[in-house]
Formats: sequence, C-alpha cells, structure tokens
Amino acid sequence: MMISVSRRPRWGGRWVWTMGVLLTIAACAGPGETLQENASDNAFTETLNDVYFINASEGWIVGNNGTLLHTRNGGANWFSETSGTTRDLRAVRFVNSNTGWAVGDDGTILQTINSGLGWMRQSGGTSNRLNGVFFQKNDTKVGWAVGDGGTILHTSDGGFSWTTQIGAGNRTLRDVFFRDLDHGWITGDDGLILYTDTGTRGALWNAQLSGTARSLNTVYWNGAAVWAAGDGGVILKTTNEGVSWIRGPQTTAAGGLTDIKFYGVNNGWISGEGGIILQTTNGGMFWVARPTRTDATLRSVHFINDRTGWAVGDNGTILATADGGIFWIKQFKR
Repeated sequence: MMISVSRRPRWGGRWVWTMGVLLTIAACAGPGETLQENASDNAFTETLNDVYFINASEGWIVGNNGTLLHTRNGGANWFSETSGTTRDLRAVRFVNSNTGWAVGDDGTILQTINSGLGWMRQSGGTSNRLNGVFFQKNDTKVGWAVGDGGTILHTSDGGFSWTTQIGAGNRTLRDVFFRDLDHGWITGDDGLILYTDTGTRGALWNAQLSGTARSLNTVYWNGAAVWAAGDGGVILKTTNEGVSWIRGPQTTAAGGLTDIKFYGVNNGWISGEGGIILQTTNGGMFWVARPTRTDATLRSVHFINDRTGWAVGDNGTILATADGGIFWIKQFKR
C-alpha cells in the first residue's frame, strides 16, 4: 500500500495538501477482507525524538542510534539518510531548505548546508547530552543548544565555533526558544525556567519562578504569550516576559507533555505520553484531546500551517494530519 499526497483547492480558493490514504484503503480492501499494513511498515521501531518541516513538502525526523529521516513529499515517503553517527539524536532545526542542525548525545552537533545530503560534525566543547537546538528562520549564523549538566551553547558564526553560557548550574535543560535575537527562554528539570534579554550581547541567564517542581520539557512563543509544558500534564504561560507564570487550563493529560507548537496566536498543539495530542483553536483558553489511535509516547509535534502537521515518537511512530489535528493517520519509513 502506498500513501499518496496531492494538492486540491479548498473553499475560498485556499490550497492545502490532503492525503489520499483513505481512498487507497477503501479501494484496496474487498468485501470481507481485512487490510493489513505491509511488513516493511511494521519493521521500523526506532524511537523518534523530533520532527521539523521547512515547508509542506520537505521535512526531517531525528531519533535514536543516529536515525535521520527525510521526506520531499509531505511524508508520503520517508527515507533514511546517513547522519554519520550512532549517537541518539534529540532535536533538529532547519532555517531554510539547505541549512539545518541536529544535536544529541555525547555533545553531538551536526550541520548540513545541502538539504541533508551530507552532515558535518561541529564541536561544542562538551560531552554532555544536548536536548534542544534553536536557530531563527532564515538566520544561518546565530543559534543556541542546551542539554544536560546545565549546558548552554551559543554560536554567532553558524556553528563553526560554540561558546558556553552560564546560568543553569548543573541541572538538565530540555528546550530553548528565542522570541528575537535577545529575548529567550530555556526550560528544564525541577520546574526550571531561565530567561535572557541579552541573548546576542553576552547572554545573562536568570531563573524565573515557574510555580512547579515538575520537569518542563518544552517552551514556545506564539506571538502573544510564552508557553511551557512538562511532566504531570503541567501547562504554563506568561504574557509579561516571565515576571509571572500562570497555570494553563486543566486538561485530561496526566502524563508527561513533551512538545508544544503554535501556528499563529490561536492554533496550538501539545504532544505527550500515551499518544496524546492536545489542540487549541482559541489561543490556549481550552485544550481538547484528539484521538491518535496510538498509545506510543509522542515526543515532538510540528505544524507548517493551521491544518498541516506531523507528530513523531516511540516505536517508529509517524503521524500526519491535514485538518488541524482532528484526524491523524500513520506514515511510514520506506
């Protein structure tokens, strides 16, 4: 069974991609037949840690044991690429169709400048695991990476050199996000939130009071507020640069939340344990759990517009949606 991706006009002349897998399933199964996934579909069980798309067609996934997957057709086909490492890769970020970074265990930093055809190792001067990486879109020079042991790395030359920044002690740092080149947040274990307003001017990182002792695994700015989420279903937000953090609305999620993303101010998604995806369409006032038909932990979610998105996680799980996250289908490595 092949998954096909096509483009068709929606009402009002807007174009989005839709997935022909539903039609394919209906056509392939005859009366009284049970459609089985291909054996090759079930063979790939590697843990997938992060997903990033530069547009609706081209995206990358990183995972354990140096796993690096790439698609050029919206995930209809995912193919392995050579990362040059067997270390677990934890995060990936592209700034344009050519240039991206992946980070992971033992201080691994990889960069590509040719759309993933080749990856070059960069030295951050640490052997600590790196859990998060951030470069702003279209900026090939300025970036950050964070990880275990309070590691904060900064580059202003595209990763040819990385310098260490201070502010976290030795606690594990999970994620990093910058609103602009100076204002940024880092989240980590034990409710840690760090903030800087001097990011490219010699960063000074200061702790903010989060109001929780839960590990905070993800942080994101949606244009109106900074959001963080973590273990125990904790969701936090601030609208005043982190002077005060408040609890988000109560949800059905009781396990760990792994990633949060928004498209615009209103549309957001959170992934987590037990295959959970939470969705908001009103700027986080309410979050609704959406069925994913998997109980695998989903470790990353990414949307390229308010309808088209992907989520990845344990056991080689790759999910895609074309309706804003109401309905999800599986995609597979080929």
